[in-house]
Amino acid sequence: MTRLSKVAAAAGIAFVCGCLLAPRARAQEQPPQPTFTWARHGEVVFEADVRPAGAPKHSRPMLVETMRIAGVKKREGWGEFVAAFFDATSRAWLGAIPSSTRTAKGKVSITFAIYHDGGLERAPVVQHSSGDLRVDAAARRAIAKSAPFKPLPSRYSKYAAQFRVTFAYDHPHVPSRGASQ
Repeated sequence: MTRLSKVAAAAGIAFVCGCLLAPRARAQEQPPQPTFTWARHGEVVFEADVRPAGAPKHSRPMLVETMRIAGVKKREGWGEFVAAFFDATSRAWLGAIPSSTRTAKGKVSITFAIYHDGGLERAPVVQHSSGDLRVDAAARRAIAKSAPFKPLPSRYSKYAAQFRVTFAYDHPHVPSRGASQ
């Protein structure tokens, strides 16, 4: 083999390895991404499923975050706010839960209010405990740490909105503390 053909062969092998390994590396680097479903039960319910990065859509979610906004009967206008909220809080919650939760299943509900400009009105309160004070505290911290949020939709005329958010988890993948969120 000539020197040029050896270089070309090495470049070809590197290219193939890069093509095969890069998608896996990118999938592992990406944080979990929420997907959204909409339901109507008198009030609108917003829900996001979070699966480990690279997991198939049909796999069991490690976190289902549900949001109810008091008095909101229509979902129109809330999409951008809700998407940003779920993105911020799911990342913060997964970064704050204790590593022992990796083998746990449960849920915690938190209530709080957000001003029209996106600021948190007061500290989040545990409405329904998971039974693990560390998980409950992580949920409260995730909401507080994620504030301020995007402003509420302009159509919403009240000065603040009352929220109830439930984090239902099922053996979540807990990122290492040194990993970027």
